[in-house]
Amino acid sequence: MVKKELKAVILAGGEGRELFPLTQTKPKPMIKLLGKPILQYIIEELKTLGVTKILIVTGYKGEQIKDYFKKGSEFGLSISYAKQSKENDIKSAFLAAKKYLANDNEFLLLFSDIIAEKGLIQRTLNAYENTQADMAMALTLKGDTGNFGVVEIDYKGYVKSVGLATETDTKSNYIDAGCFVLKTTIFDELETQPNIPKSINARIKKGDKVIAAIWEKEWIDIGKPWNIIEANRLLLSKLTESRIASNVTIESNVVLKNVVIIDENTIISSGTVLIGPLYIGPNTYIGNNVLLRDHTSIDSNSLIGFGSEIKNSVLFSGTKIYRLCYVGDSVVGENTILSTNVMTINTETPIKSIKMEVNGHMVDTGFTKLGAIIGDNSIVGVSSMIFPGRKIAAGSIIPPGTHVQENVI
Repeated sequence: MVKKELKAVILAGGEGRELFPLTQTKPKPMIKLLGKPILQYIIEELKTLGVTKILIVTGYKGEQIKDYFKKGSEFGLSISYAKQSKENDIKSAFLAAKKYLANDNEFLLLFSDIIAEKGLIQRTLNAYENTQADMAMALTLKGDTGNFGVVEIDYKGYVKSVGLATETDTKSNYIDAGCFVLKTTIFDELETQPNIPKSINARIKKGDKVIAAIWEKEWIDIGKPWNIIEANRLLLSKLTESRIASNVTIESNVVLKNVVIIDENTIISSGTVLIGPLYIGPNTYIGNNVLLRDHTSIDSNSLIGFGSEIKNSVLFSGTKIYRLCYVGDSVVGENTILSTNVMTINTETPIKSIKMEVNGHMVDTGFTKLGAIIGDNSIVGVSSMIFPGRKIAAGSIIPPGTHVQENVI
């Protein structure tokens, strides 16, 4: 719990271009995992800490965020909104919060695209409240710092400098973890500095102490399509008890292993095997002799047909996977149809790390198993085959018998 009342600002306005095609139809924070938007996990954790006043800064497709969370009363919170002036500009998103914080000295700042084990926000608050620091920021270790904000700290755990990996020659592998306690004086710096890291550096040069809250547990920045699969695995791996709604229908000869969550009005037909951890959302139909393997999430109003196999995948709401399909290590968008005998291939031959096109560049995912990323409202025809790491744009129609060897954009 926070020792004194703090407001929280959540930056949720980015377009998420690198998550294409999943963000063609929704903002990144509204991507659902285990039936809840990414943003909801952050909001619920804030509530448990006693932070009840939240400003969400929106931008790209922000009306979806406002329609879902409204004024926060359903979550026991007070939620306000501000709109950033420029898309994909974190400085404008940050400045949009200035008016909301006009009467405050300090506040929580959170990025909306982080999934971590519970406790990250509390760790940051503890570091701030238990020291004489002026500000605090959560840090996590990353072998490849890439485009993250790299942070150098001294032997006492105070931040010496913050900067992008491409802008600094520091040997540090600490990166900012998207959670800060900041003084509102940071806005004075941001009027003249180009970004948040340089504004923090400016405060440090003026004598402010910024304490590092080191986060050693799991942490995922959802910036690339395969991060959805990683975040889903993380959330499922933390489940400790099965939960099956009272009105779920489970027919004879169904096998359940490990932790399984099945929401209301779902039907599990005979001969099916469920190997957890799994999540199956409400109003879903699982046909006969289906195999659902570990770390699969199937959102509401979906259908899995006879003899299909799904493993380590995320299926959004309204998905229909017809008979004898295989979906492995993949993400399938809302209201998408995979017709009979569609196969996602999830390994290269010979086996090697799979590459995926991201924002016009081929990126090594680091995974030897990675299937397809399919946007919302798509239809994949009968007996089609999708090669590893391929992306299919929202609203696509793939003719029967197609071998999808290139991205469909």
